[in-house]
Amino acid sequence: MSTFDQAARSGAVLAPPAQLGTLSVAGPDALAWLQGIVTCDVSGVSPGVGRWGLILTRQGKILADVLVVGGEGAVFLGIPVAALARAHEYLASFLIMEDADLTDDSAAHAWLSLHGPKAASIAARVAERTPAAYGDVDVTGLGGAAVVVPRAKEGDAREVALAEGAVSASAEDWLRLRVERLVPAYGADMDEQRSPHDVSLERRVVSWSKGCYLGQEAVCMQDMRGKVKRRLAVLRLRDASVPVSGSKVFDGTAQVGETRSAASSAVFGAPVALAFLSAAAAVPGTELLVEGSRAEVVDPR
Repeated sequence: MSTFDQAARSGAVLAPPAQLGTLSVAGPDALAWLQGIVTCDVSGVSPGVGRWGLILTRQGKILADVLVVGGEGAVFLGIPVAALARAHEYLASFLIMEDADLTDDSAAHAWLSLHGPKAASIAARVAERTPAAYGDVDVTGLGGAAVVVPRAKEGDAREVALAEGAVSASAEDWLRLRVERLVPAYGADMDEQRSPHDVSLERRVVSWSKGCYLGQEAVCMQDMRGKVKRRLAVLRLRDASVPVSGSKVFDGTAQVGETRSAASSAVFGAPVALAFLSAAAAVPGTELLVEGSRAEVVDPR
């Protein structure tokens, strides 16, 4: 494995600058209000404790994924830039009687994403040395943290993270890791046509023990009925190059899905791709074809 691959699994890697906008929620009711909005349980969010969740439509479709980090006097939401304006308008419509203010602070703040078992401890040291809010946010299942800093201090914060032992990731490195670990990206692998179950996030970013949130009824009904038509899965290609997004996936002569994000992987020893597959085909060990080349559904690694 490369230095990056090893660091992601035994140390920490610093992802490329995140394409995230920032909404801040301030006021006595900030967390209580958010608890009824996002899919994750934010009741424990505080300095050092963060969450990864989704903002859903009432129909249970994904409006955006969101990083939630607590700071002094505010809670920060990291939302993909492509979904920010819509998410801001949508969330603001649910602020009625609550003592909370929702503000677009994107111009003033930037985000750092760290991944790996040592990510949270490095994020804590970044926060000690630069004005920052941070929380442990595990996106990959290997450990992780999110840090939000004044935009003018972004460079300083990244330098501290690297000085503390994080390995810098290129865009290609991060793409490879998230495909290997089944981490969908908004716009590339998930959008408003997809539910948490569709993108295989229902057990990773949805709290099944907290109270109501937007879209909960649809998510719970889908879970209880077990009628998931398609699932996002990892495909290992045995004898092909990295497929382009939208490559057709077949089980024999029947098309059962298509690829999304893809990369060459030393960890798997072959190209890998995220693919939307029929639920029956998305079972690890299933042999498939991608545009005529052999592939197999595999567990994240």
